This record gives sequence, structure tokens and C-alpha cells, in this order.
Amino acid sequence: MTDDLSVRDTFGIAFSRSSSPRSDPRNLSGSSTPKSLSSDSWSERLAQRYQCIFSPALIHWFDAEIWQRHGCGEYCRAVDPTLLLSDAPEPIWPGLMSCDLIPLIGNTSGDWLCVRVDEDSKASEVVQWYHGGGDWIPWGRDIAQAIVFDGLIERISADSRRHAIPAIVPRSNEHEEQDDELLNWAFGHMPDGLVESLKTAGDSEQVAACLLNAQVSEVAIHCELILKALCHADVKSLQLAIGLDVESLGRNELTEWVFDISRIPEKHRQQIVSGKHAVELVEQNWDSAALHAKAVTLLAPQLAWGWDILGYCEERSGNTALAVDAYSKAARCSVFTDQSVRFNTHWATDDASKFSIERMRQLDESTIEKSEYLSTVSKAGNGDRRTAVTDYWKQRAVMHLAADEASEAYECSMAAGWDLGAGPITVYGEILELAHKTATQSGQRARAELAATHRRCLNDRYGI
Repeated sequence: MTDDLSVRDTFGIAFSRSSSPRSDPRNLSGSSTPKSLSSDSWSERLAQRYQCIFSPALIHWFDAEIWQRHGCGEYCRAVDPTLLLSDAPEPIWPGLMSCDLIPLIGNTSGDWLCVRVDEDSKASEVVQWYHGGGDWIPWGRDIAQAIVFDGLIERISADSRRHAIPAIVPRSNEHEEQDDELLNWAFGHMPDGLVESLKTAGDSEQVAACLLNAQVSEVAIHCELILKALCHADVKSLQLAIGLDVESLGRNELTEWVFDISRIPEKHRQQIVSGKHAVELVEQNWDSAALHAKAVTLLAPQLAWGWDILGYCEERSGNTALAVDAYSKAARCSVFTDQSVRFNTHWATDDASKFSIERMRQLDESTIEKSEYLSTVSKAGNGDRRTAVTDYWKQRAVMHLAADEASEAYECSMAAGWDLGAGPITVYGEILELAHKTATQSGQRARAELAATHRRCLNDRYGI
């Protein structure tokens, strides 16, 4: 997201979770609470409930009741599958959480590890979902990979910031790692040799290399390595170093300088490095950032931050055409995938909501003018932009349905809700119904059931 939004900021209202469930007048799927058949395993009942296919690790997670074990990582509060079997599971945050997600493990701050269901009805990846603004990032291809990443993140990059507001410290000491029941279980689902190689890894780079070589949590690890390459300063330190002069700066200039220290004017650089509250400006490794960003665009082209960083690296190198091409791809990605607060790209999002579109404005505005979508995003005022973009995608969904292109219509319905985000919360009723309809017509059974479930949650919690 473009900043560290609270739930109130995102939708313009403060949510309160009702303790007394409401009946749902829109039973989209026609289903009721699944029967409690003692002969069925947890995974079988849940697979039937959500019409989806689980990975072997997730099947074992449920059936061996791993979810009851104790973990020492940040994500240690697993969801009881009984909750997931209900018509409107309490852990789902309807509207803020995209309707292809099922929450599995939470932390103490309201964030979740969720499994995402794909077009083939497979629970195909686990993402970390941040409640502060709805941002998400892949943490692994299954629940075991996500737990391993959670358990080892402090060894990969202890000084990186995962959220705009720092989360709790996941581990209190190194000795807890061997006592972590969830981590030890997850290690049992890793490729042969990984655990042994991790034991001999001497530093953070070697730990990261072990996991990348084993193709475990690759996207999340590339993210941490980009942060290590680029994020060496912070806004508060620069503000303190400059002192009273900060009042003459634009509100986003300090963030711009933290993003790329080469953008700091010389007169302010001298204040920063030699004043009373001097800050050492550590050289950023943009070559390393470019390599990791390129890898992310290949692994997960649906993530804006990979294209954003790659585009800016090309821009810094004077490769305008390549930069614009990367930014064009970033602009098509959801704003919930830009990790803008962590990467400090939100200095350039006020006028377009997306870093990529603002940079294209500076490099080649004709690219924007040639695209109906880019023009819609960039020309609408701040107050009207979400509505304009939501309407654009809803219209596209209707067009695809009329052309018997239900799969494309489903993607448009998801973009209507989770490209820039659709506010206020009341509009998500129609969006979730559209997602259910388009998923059903395209034969995406699991996504249809999830959209229906999220719709019931919206009604159950907020009476919408």
C-alpha cells in the first residue's frame, strides 16, 4: 500500500467485530455449515468445504493436528479448523482481505499467514497478510515453507523492517529455535540436505543462499536481500540530522532521500553527515537490488515491488525504455503488492497511487495517455481515484462476461476490489457477489466458494 493505513483509514469507518452472528440473506453458494462427519479427516472436510486441493504439507498440518503445537516464531497462533468449517469464519477480514485467501496462522498483532487458492482450485501458496493496510507478500509454496521463513528471518536479515510499524521481535534468543515445534515440523517437509546445510551456514548471506538454492520461500528472501542492499537510513534520523531546516522540505522529500541517497542535495548531505546528529550514509547496492528484483519478476510477475525496483534500477542506469517497460508492468499490479512502506517508494504515490505511474509521468507520459487504464488511474483526483478504478474494472468484468470470457471477468472483479482498494466497505458486497458469479461461470469452484464465504463474512460482521 501507499502508506501504513489502518482499517479505519482504508475504508473510512472503524470496524467492530460483532459477537452475535447475523443470518446471511445472500446464500451465494447454497451451502450450509458442513456436517461433522467423524469418519472424515480435517483435510477432507475442509477440502470439501472449500472445494479445493491441499498440498501434502497442508494435509499433514490439519490431519496430524500440527496446528495445536507451540511455535516460537512471530506466527504462532494457528486457526482451529473448526472455525474454518463454519459458514462465516471469524478469522477472515472481508473486504480488506482479498477473497481468494484462507487464514491459517496469526500473530499477536492481527496479521496472518493465509493460503491462496488458484484458478485450478489448488491451495498453491502461502502469503503473509498485513492487517495495517492489507498488503501481502508470498512466503512460500506451502505452509511448511512459510513457517521455515518465519523461523529463520532473523538469521537472514535481523535489521530489515517487515512492516511500517515494527512488529514484535519473533524470537527472544537463538536457543528457542531448537524448541520450536512448528519449525521442527516444517523442517521435516523441506528438501533433502537443507537442514544440514543450514546448520553449517555461518552468516545471513549463507542462510539466504541455502534457502534460495533449495527453492524455499524465494520471493520473501529476495525481498529481504533487496532491503539489506538499499535500506540503510531512516526518515527520523535524517530529520534529526537536518534539524530546523526540515520545515522547508516537502513532506515526502525525506522519504525520497531514504529511498535513494543519491537524491539528497549536496547542502543537506553536508548537514546530515557532519552535524550534531550526524548520520552515516551507507552506500546502497543498486546492482544487487536489480539482480534480486529481476528474479522476483520472473518468479512472481504479479507483484508490483519487483517491477518497481527493477524499473528504478534501469532508470538510474539511463535505460529509459527498459525502465518504462518495467513500470508499465508494475502499474498493472495491485497496490497491495507494492510493499511501498518497506521499500520507501511511497514518496512518489500522492498523485497517482502507484510509484510506477508517477515515474512514467517523469519519463514518458505518452505511455500513460495511450492506455485507458493508466489514464484512469493517473487523471482521477485523490478523492475519486478508487471509485474511478473500481468502476473501470467492474465495466471490464461485465464486458468479458458478455463475451463469454468468464476467467478474464473474474480477474477484473478481483481488480475492482483489490487494485487500489474499493471504499467504502459497503461496495464490497457487490464486488464479492461479482467475484462469486464470475468464478462460478469459469468453473473455478474453490474461488467461487471462497468469494461466497467472504460475502457471508461481510454480512455476518457488518450487516452489509
